[in-house]
Amino acid sequence: MRCEPHPISGAVYQEVEGGKVRVEDKQRGKSGLFQWDGTWIEGDLTQADIHFLRYIGGPTMRAEKDIFWSVMPPTPEHAEQISAKFKTGSGRDAQNVSSDEDNGQSQQRPKIIAPYVPDPGQDTEEGKRSAAYVPQEYFVENDRKLNLVPEVYKKSSPYPGGPKKVAVGRFHEQRFHDLEVEHIWKKCWQMACRADDIPEVGDHILYKIADLEYIVTRTGENEFKAYANACPHRGRRICERDGKKAAIFRCPFHGWSWGIDGKMKELTCEWDFPDIRETDGDLTEARVAHWGGFIFINPDADGESFEDYAGPEMLEHYKKNKLENRYKMLHVGKVIKANWKLMQEAFLEAYHSIATHPQLLLQGGDLAETRYDVFGNWGRLGHINASGSSPQRGMILPKERTLDIFRMMADYNAEYLRSLIGDEVEEYSDIELIEQTFNNLFPNFSPWGGWARIVYRFRPHGDNPDECILDTMLLAPWPKDKPKPPAAKLQMIDPDEPWVSCEDLGTLARIFDQDTANITEVHKGLKTKNPPHVIYGAYQESIIRAFHDRYEQRLGLKEGE
Repeated sequence: MRCEPHPISGAVYQEVEGGKVRVEDKQRGKSGLFQWDGTWIEGDLTQADIHFLRYIGGPTMRAEKDIFWSVMPPTPEHAEQISAKFKTGSGRDAQNVSSDEDNGQSQQRPKIIAPYVPDPGQDTEEGKRSAAYVPQEYFVENDRKLNLVPEVYKKSSPYPGGPKKVAVGRFHEQRFHDLEVEHIWKKCWQMACRADDIPEVGDHILYKIADLEYIVTRTGENEFKAYANACPHRGRRICERDGKKAAIFRCPFHGWSWGIDGKMKELTCEWDFPDIRETDGDLTEARVAHWGGFIFINPDADGESFEDYAGPEMLEHYKKNKLENRYKMLHVGKVIKANWKLMQEAFLEAYHSIATHPQLLLQGGDLAETRYDVFGNWGRLGHINASGSSPQRGMILPKERTLDIFRMMADYNAEYLRSLIGDEVEEYSDIELIEQTFNNLFPNFSPWGGWARIVYRFRPHGDNPDECILDTMLLAPWPKDKPKPPAAKLQMIDPDEPWVSCEDLGTLARIFDQDTANITEVHKGLKTKNPPHVIYGAYQESIIRAFHDRYEQRLGLKEGE
């Protein structure tokens, strides 16, 4: 049974049978019994942290899977160590097991508990920041491999302005969804799949966005095409599912067919369609880009190139990390009852962490020192994060101590990766080894940076603005002496099932359950909200502000409309 102290109140949350949690606040001399969903059952303590209740008593997974492997890829050695530790039967308190050598005995990590205090903030040359903020230049200048630090890590680009108000209607009104289809999904570069999803010539996958659908196929060793999944004749869907090694695509309605290059092959009763082969016979093509092992499409024939769209900063940021040399070890999706923009926004700021993910505070800081940059269509947040400071609990480390932690984590990650990439690890600076950015390329592609495995994609679910699909990929390197594993297939979780039902997500699944619980309630609340607008802060929500500025430009909206 899981038992943890709350990182702010110090109250002990103890799991009991039947999805119940007993909360004991010794300081106040009160206790209460709750359902994990927050329902009070009995006792003189009548309120508790709903997210911590979920974490302690909510849907769970096997202890050996309840490990935060989601950021760094698990090496064979690490997986073996963790497996050995769970032979002692540590139960649901898996998060407390040390990954250090301990002669096979499980250890408890120290819990960091401190009461909430206001973050006093500080003035910097770039504007107001958290009291825990340490300038980027400090880590760059003190990197032990300064000559290896890419120039993009030395750049800072905070987004000006703020706060910003946005009307709630753009999150649930059909007219905004319809505008998105016309001005975003038909006009922007968007990630459709991994190249490894279609490893052989003729392999194809269906990419669906809103009510649009495209056939993405491999036409050569490093050549790819994408076509609207609609027959030029009467519009019938040509493909109904993904496929392997196709030589032709054939419409099941009247038998028209095309090669995988999109060129018309057979036109039944061609005598009845004079000149169609020359004018309208070929499949409608979308532009394709191959970057970092991903296949991107853009239905707009006249838009800018993918390279110009992504921008030089994003391309440089990922250049050394070689995302094309990772394999897709997991791909999980789920329909969420909320607008796709709301779901995405939860991953564009760390401001919510102290309230939504309190369990993270037991081992580290509250992420108030997170950095936010905007370079054109690309937003970068969290780069160079040395955990430990928690200004919202009165714990602010000297920058010299943050540097010590920074270097310690870099050394740990270097050794952690060595069994996978060998001596290649020496090619990376401290900053690159510790980096855990979670980034966003407008409109909906969010790959983490550095050696983090996580990739997010956010999509509207069909033609319904009240639902979206969040799908997550985990990408990882593999031992150099082994063949590249095949790409994992997309596995959809039932909408009513928790994320923890997919145990291979590890503790990331617990974080998803907390985030989606928030966002579904946000979507409901916005329909009642008065005044009918949301507010985004100047700095910690600056990437969201940048997103909405671009959104307004694309859709032709007024400020905040």
